[in-house]
Amino acid sequence: MSASLPCKHENMSRGMVSVTRHVSFLLVILAIVQLLVIVSLPYDRTVFFIFPMIFGLISLPISIIGAILLRLRKSPGIFICTISLGSLGICFMFEGFLIMIMGPSAIVGALYVLLGISSTRRIRPLNSTSFRAWFNGTSIIDSSELGDEEIMAICPHCSSILAVIPSLLNESDTCPECNGNLVL
Repeated sequence: MSASLPCKHENMSRGMVSVTRHVSFLLVILAIVQLLVIVSLPYDRTVFFIFPMIFGLISLPISIIGAILLRLRKSPGIFICTISLGSLGICFMFEGFLIMIMGPSAIVGALYVLLGISSTRRIRPLNSTSFRAWFNGTSIIDSSELGDEEIMAICPHCSSILAVIPSLLNESDTCPECNGNLVL
């Protein structure tokens, strides 16, 4: 039994590293998309476009710093990533509403709003107690709750952290939180 505990801890750690990689990659990509949005939106029409423009211009360096700190597991990494994901999400939602109201396409505006909502939903796994404990290197996480082949993974729909056995996942498996499919 004691030989399986390091394996369980290793599987859980691998899952947490996967969550870290996912969030840090997503953070940088969202910041790049935000910069592309700044270039493509007509900012000269109204004062309301200044808010997303300012946040968009500062989001890329902050997002890169947050992603690096998150990957290196440095203490301000979770905080900076949370702030960055939140501000990017708010900017995308704000821009989406502006595009729906003032722009040529309500569909494009709705897609921006959905991107903003998706961005802010990624904050939840960063602030979960199990992720924070792993990130800080504390042993609050009870690795005995994981099975032999289980790893920690993130739900693609609601960002809940789940223990799964990757080799047993199929198309019919759903998240216990949101009932979304775990396999896309």
